Amino acid sequence: MKHIFIVNTNANGGMVASKLLEINNICKFLKIPYEIYPTSNKDDAINIAQMYKNDDAVIYAVGGDGTINAILNAIVFGNAALGIIPLGSGNDFYRTLATYKKPHVTCNVMKVNDQYCLNIFSAGIDAEVCATANKLNKYNLGSSAYSLGMVYTFFKHRNMPAYITIDNNYYYSDKMTMITVCNGKYYGGGRKIAPNASLESSNALIYILNDMSNIGMLGFLKAIKTGEHEEKYDLTKVIGKNIDIETDSYITANVDGEILIDKRFIIDTSATKIDIVKDNQVLSLIRKK
Repeated sequence: MKHIFIVNTNANGGMVASKLLEINNICKFLKIPYEIYPTSNKDDAINIAQMYKNDDAVIYAVGGDGTINAILNAIVFGNAALGIIPLGSGNDFYRTLATYKKPHVTCNVMKVNDQYCLNIFSAGIDAEVCATANKLNKYNLGSSAYSLGMVYTFFKHRNMPAYITIDNNYYYSDKMTMITVCNGKYYGGGRKIAPNASLESSNALIYILNDMSNIGMLGFLKAIKTGEHEEKYDLTKVIGKNIDIETDSYITANVDGEILIDKRFIIDTSATKIDIVKDNQVLSLIRKK
């Protein structure tokens, strides 16, 4: 089996690049077939992953959630397994993966329009926060980027009508604050949006939050951090598989940290599955460092 490491050298303010020598030394010590590819842009990561997608291989995403998303979209429906070395600023998908006690997880893969994802889709104010935080990450602010993004977004966000269909059931929000579709439990740098979500379930947890003031949203996001939002706020919570979201104007959506802007989002919460290697010799030794 080949071990292919795709290293996002820009992740976490460029700190990931220091892992290159360590990964090289560990692979030599284990005497395994391996290749290491430092990359500085998404397109290169995708092209490299596609070269190995049909091999007997583990393709490791070395970086954050954006790196994982790029490699997932490159290898989905291939033979290769996905490995994760979480070295980004948020690592939200890995927070959920780490709760599983087995070496391999057959993970559900969602599809949003033409893009595949593993963790979370969100639209509304929290997606706008994520978009702002992504812009701030170039200043190497770590988890503080999300908090600063919250402050900035509260001054400019406006709720808007949304027409939502979930498994042929209809929901209308005249002033939607946010909607999230959750395969994983965490987003926004460790905020526990979906405490009961399962990576292996074909259904996702969906939360719809209707009209809320921007000041009220500040308290809501704090409640998410502790996982208390379901008890403290009037949320519509649904379990579903096929979701269609339409709005009158363009809105910002967050798909595993990648930003989409559109008026319609069609989501299949179980488009396919992928094998994720959670624990093996390589990962065990890297985590001991």
